[in-house]
Amino acid sequence: MSRKVPALQFFTRRLYARLSATTLLLVLLGGAAGCGKPFNIKTRPDLPPANYAASATSNNISIQAQVLTDENTLYDNFDANLILAGILPVRVNLANAGTQSVDLKKARLEIRAEGRLYKPVDARKAFKRLISYYELSTFNKSGYNESRQDFAAFALDFNTPLEAGQTRQGLVFFAMPESSARGTGLTLMVTRLDGTSDNRDRLELKLN
Repeated sequence: MSRKVPALQFFTRRLYARLSATTLLLVLLGGAAGCGKPFNIKTRPDLPPANYAASATSNNISIQAQVLTDENTLYDNFDANLILAGILPVRVNLANAGTQSVDLKKARLEIRAEGRLYKPVDARKAFKRLISYYELSTFNKSGYNESRQDFAAFALDFNTPLEAGQTRQGLVFFAMPESSARGTGLTLMVTRLDGTSDNRDRLELKLN
């Protein structure tokens, strides 16, 4: 024989179930909002004043460079430590003192450390290395794209010609082990900076 649930008790149970479902939904929505972006990257680069360690010139194109290894600066701007993820950011400033624009697409930059050469990676690949290192998976597509775009805003633009009298700065990301990135004797090797295909005009900038 089934027992009937009193009306007040039945109403109380329905109200409790509805509140529980609502509470769960709010928790899930709150979690989704908090995990929407993998990194809270500065929307505008907020790097400290430049302190370039080295400079060189090739056919009216000058280059200055500085490694960024300060953890506070990295966390403040990228919400992550790039060095730990195997990415060394190098701050580069270019200036065209000539009378013609220069195609920077042919420029080649490498870092020599401990007898090895390390090549740069584009911002997209550098960002993916951050995602992989921190093992992040709880974010939505729009949040991912937003963080990636904010990250890319720090990168030095090599696709746009450097016009006469123009100065441009940004970061170049090099894929290299943490131990090498934190080591001494880092040298930035630069060729084809003037837009030609001549590798003989090699510049060497001692970074530390």
